[in-house]
Amino acid sequence: MARIICTDPGLATRLRTLLAETGEAEVIQQSCDCDRAPLCRWLDPDPLGPSGQVQATLYEAIETLERSRHAFRSREMGQLRQRLTRLLEDLAGAA
Repeated sequence: MARIICTDPGLATRLRTLLAETGEAEVIQQSCDCDRAPLCRWLDPDPLGPSGQVQATLYEAIETLERSRHAFRSREMGQLRQRLTRLLEDLAGAA
């Protein structure tokens, strides 16, 4: 899903309204709006610590598996993607 960063409250509201029909983009106005806030470089430009690096690497692996799932129709790869997603959610919840 695409993410649009817009700090103007009025414009952000209009964008959310326009994009609600398609569901193709997330509009981020404040840091609490971002569903990937722990990994978002816009919200935290400082270098990631060890925990953040693990989360970022897991997120990249999950995204790679998601993009390639049609090329490799493997049940094991799908299960791996689901396990990594749960692990990433657990780590994000613990942070």
